[in-house]
Amino acid sequence: MMALRSRAVSRGYRRTARGSRWWAIPGSFAVAFLLTVLPYPDWMRFAVPHWVSLVLFYWCLAVPERVGVGSGWIVGLLLDLLLHTLFGVHAIAMAFVAMVGVSFHRRLRLYHLWQQCVVVFGVCAIEITFVGWIFHLTNAAELRLVYWQAAFTTALVWPVVYTLLRFLRQRSGIVQIR
Repeated sequence: MMALRSRAVSRGYRRTARGSRWWAIPGSFAVAFLLTVLPYPDWMRFAVPHWVSLVLFYWCLAVPERVGVGSGWIVGLLLDLLLHTLFGVHAIAMAFVAMVGVSFHRRLRLYHLWQQCVVVFGVCAIEITFVGWIFHLTNAAELRLVYWQAAFTTALVWPVVYTLLRFLRQRSGIVQIR
């Protein structure tokens, strides 16, 4: 038990009395993938929040030593497989989201939630622009203004996702030592 505890502390985390539950991070990504592939009504087609980006951004802010750019790359590849898109497009986009989250995690955690919403809007708008630009180059798809509705709705649901994932992180015992 002491070896497990010292290993957890050396990685920058401590275990609480309940113990650390390893499934919290992959489970939240699984729920985000499920919410991504759910069928939505036609009127909401362009306004669906980017659930995977939100979850990745949260975990990069909360535990940047555990979830980083490599995790973003892997999550993006899984998203490419799940959505049957050009392999690597979402991987690069998710790596960008993770890079912003990890690079500025100390500063962004000090912001109020409404300020974090503005950052989430900007990061998601850049992600949408990149993915839309790649699809425009490969499929001759039009890049229209309506695509940025998703960035707006993603920013609007950020406080809810932040609160739910913070509760999950606290309940699972994933605590970062500062």
